[in-house]
Amino acid sequence: MNSTEPFNREKVSPRTLLKPNTKSLEMYQYLSGSPRVQSYLRTANRMAVARLGYTDHGHVHAEVATWNALRAFDILDETFKPNIVAEGIGDSDDARLVVLSSTYLHDLGMVIHRKEHYQAAIHLAAPILEKKLDHIYDDPGKSTDILSAILHGIYSHDDDIQCLTFEAGVTKIGDGSDMSKGRTMVPFHKGKVDIHSVSAMAIQDVHLEKGTDKPMRITVAMDNPAGVFQVEGVLMKKLSTSGLKEHINVEVLVNGERLVLSQVKRLHRDLVSSVPRE
Repeated sequence: MNSTEPFNREKVSPRTLLKPNTKSLEMYQYLSGSPRVQSYLRTANRMAVARLGYTDHGHVHAEVATWNALRAFDILDETFKPNIVAEGIGDSDDARLVVLSSTYLHDLGMVIHRKEHYQAAIHLAAPILEKKLDHIYDDPGKSTDILSAILHGIYSHDDDIQCLTFEAGVTKIGDGSDMSKGRTMVPFHKGKVDIHSVSAMAIQDVHLEKGTDKPMRITVAMDNPAGVFQVEGVLMKKLSTSGLKEHINVEVLVNGERLVLSQVKRLHRDLVSSVPRE
């Protein structure tokens, strides 16, 4: 996807970032074609949107977050060595498989409850992954190592959990970068109008690109400064525990005009103070 084109959540597919005849593509085809996985994602979205009034946590979010994560992987892989490679477990394709799997399945636990859904997700994802990994890898030891890395990525996508691998950090970036207004469209039109939904509706595009002074730049374009609430409350919060924060620049554009960091911080403080206390 060209960075100058408007971001369309409904048309994004990780397949476009995967090379033919790779293990990562084989895993994507398995997960995207699995009736069980897709049923879990539908149920997760029912819990998130219909019952809780939250943003999309279903199939589209899984696709977009995974696309973001793979994009981030490709950019940052030029600077950092994935743990899977550095620790002698596998190659770059194995590392991409880890990122793809952990990102695609990270919200499966929402079928049970929002609270501690990152813990529930690892229990639901493990049996889904085990059979496929044993098919992809002849070595049971390697299959287990890969599974462990995926489960760490799923568990660590929670804001407060510190990522301990490059792959987990990239998964968290992929999740946190899915902020464009399409993700909150349904709850907003159902009447959920608060600073969270208004902020999310303000964000038009999120672009992940190579940086200049740092390896990667995330540009968040919005048509209303309320979108700053999402940048600080969602993206920056996840970056803070990704292990990669110091290597990423976040740029905020409001109607094409760049906000400096001090403006972003001030706007966020003002927006937070305007939220009614329960």
